Amino acid sequence: MTMLTSRAPVDVGTSAPDFVLTDGAGRSVALTDFRGQPVIIAFYPPEWDPSRADQLTHFNWLVRQVPGVNAELLGISMDGMWCQLAFAGDAVRVPLLADLDPQGAVAERYGVRGGQALFVVDAAGTIAWRHVDPSGSAPNTSELLAALSALATPTPESQAARFATLATDAVPLAPCAQPRDEHDPLLVPTRREFVTTALAAALALAAAPLMAKAEPVTDRLAAPLGPEIAPASVTLRVNGHPVSMTIEPRVTLLDALREYAGLTGTKKGCDHGQCGACTVHVNGRRELSCLTFAVMHQGDEITTVEGLATADTLHPMQAAFITHDGFQCGYCTPGQLMSATALLMEPCGPTDADVKECMSGNICRCGAYPGIVAAIQDVRATRRG
Repeated sequence: MTMLTSRAPVDVGTSAPDFVLTDGAGRSVALTDFRGQPVIIAFYPPEWDPSRADQLTHFNWLVRQVPGVNAELLGISMDGMWCQLAFAGDAVRVPLLADLDPQGAVAERYGVRGGQALFVVDAAGTIAWRHVDPSGSAPNTSELLAALSALATPTPESQAARFATLATDAVPLAPCAQPRDEHDPLLVPTRREFVTTALAAALALAAAPLMAKAEPVTDRLAAPLGPEIAPASVTLRVNGHPVSMTIEPRVTLLDALREYAGLTGTKKGCDHGQCGACTVHVNGRRELSCLTFAVMHQGDEITTVEGLATADTLHPMQAAFITHDGFQCGYCTPGQLMSATALLMEPCGPTDADVKECMSGNICRCGAYPGIVAAIQDVRATRRG
């Protein structure tokens, strides 16, 4: 758990504490690098979530709505590499700096360690406006626009007249609702957008001669890739009952159970036979249902997790999982249970290490392995005793 700061946030009118932090590309970024232009600093606590990328995108867009403000937006987070990767995946063109040396040192100097805050720093390095809320609420958009407007440099009279009719509490439309006007100076591309567009255009021009020589493939793509395969009528015996269905022969047993038989207890995890979430019993032996076709199992006895309990009585393994907390999120639990019950009928050594080896094909990303092993050993001991 992140400890919150014990000092008060820095006040409006004081000098913004300087810092040197590293961005996702490994470059050092200092606050003094932007002296001479306003800077918006957005602090975020640990545990990155995609909504922060949306907030930074919105803040970056708001800056462009105020004429005469050439502000730089910086995000500062106490998260490390994974935060940087998540941020890059959100394709937000705003620098995100890692406050890690030590963790939260810059946020501590601003008095916002462990919380979410927004500071507006003027061109001289003085804090002109701030929003600090331990609950993490977003700042008032009108107040932020007013703070940015106060930092605007003089603009042409025509532009000033354009904004004179706006109400003091008016808030611009969101980017998705903003009408596009090619002559609107507010929507002139930023430097990053200009460079991105220029590179895309250059690549398109370079590829044009190659595309002209390429063989048209539309007709070949539209044609069938192979002969049509007729559906097959299949009757599976699942949990002691016949289940008939008409399926394409390449449907896996996993999809047949979930999508056609309506037995969704069997989970689809990796769909590559690597996680064990789809484990079922076929003729008493555990099998990965994502790696076998349903049409191959006509006449076989198939047992899913729904078939372990008898009426209102849990299978002993199910009861043991509850007793020993052998699960957390529960997604992998059906596959764990099916492997564990099959293990009772397999040659497996007496030690915990033997059980771990026999259960190694089932992955639990929550890390509930100690409870799973304890539950299995409890049922084994009961059967032996």
